[in-house]
Amino acid sequence: MNTFRTRRPLLVNATQCLHPTLILTDAGQRKAYPGDWIVEGENRERYIVDNSFFQRTFAPIPWEPSSEGRHYGS
Repeated sequence: MNTFRTRRPLLVNATQCLHPTLILTDAGQRKAYPGDWIVEGENRERYIVDNSFFQRTFAPIPWEPSSEGRHYGS
């Protein structure tokens, strides 16, 4: 899994699907298709994001953040 950031200061983990996959989201069970991205937020919430939206919204970061750097709003 690679780490990406939104254009806003929000860190997420994201993986691009290579084959159809069922995942559990806050909205229930959803199907991700090849090319979609499974995005996991800081509170472990999961979303399916289509590739075109993902490419417009997220940018990769070249380093893996440490756990100390992920304390937002505390």
